[in-house]
Amino acid sequence: MKIFRQSQVLLFFWVAFLASCIVPPSTYVTPTFHLLTKSSFKDIQSFRQGTDTDEDNQTTEGQSFYLRQIELPYYLQENRIVTRPEVGKIEFRENDRWGEPLIEGIGRVTGLNLSGFLKSPFYSVYPHREKIGTPWEVAINVLRFERISEKEVLLEASWEIFHNGFRNGTYSFKNDNVKIKVDIYSTPSNPELVEDVVDALSKSLGTLAEKISRTIIDSDISEL
Repeated sequence: MKIFRQSQVLLFFWVAFLASCIVPPSTYVTPTFHLLTKSSFKDIQSFRQGTDTDEDNQTTEGQSFYLRQIELPYYLQENRIVTRPEVGKIEFRENDRWGEPLIEGIGRVTGLNLSGFLKSPFYSVYPHREKIGTPWEVAINVLRFERISEKEVLLEASWEIFHNGFRNGTYSFKNDNVKIKVDIYSTPSNPELVEDVVDALSKSLGTLAEKISRTIIDSDISEL
């Protein structure tokens, strides 16, 4: 009986050993996570130099603003980075993902950019509460935000700005639709580097923030 039990134990370990030998190697690849970044100090300084001579700039400089929740289509709410090579077709990169929800990432970077361009250190971005007495509100609806070819990314969005002096802030007094294309600058040795795509997408948000900031600065709020 003792010999029989020993044989069973040996058989069990032998079967386990054979099973371990035929298990295929894991194909799992640890994903790389990416973050959008704000406009560079150089870009902000360049924008400011173009507005320092504006008379209206004195009335908007330093005023706080509130950036509402960014609106995104459902397919962009994935954490995988998207490419849209042709109409009606999208591709997801399995091993390259956003390090934060894209709604929050776009809001975070756009808030930082607007703060820099408008010289407004006092601001808030959804999901944080709007600060008391904030005169400006900004709403952005992103329609497209992806790589569209080997050399370009596209940001397509509509936006509105509100001021509490215009119909108590219940109606937008300025709005626009934009399509912003930015070149992807890749190194010859790494033409598919995802970091270059993320950098181009970040720059498109900087361009959007410049357009919104310019509209706010050029608005004559004394007549609202």
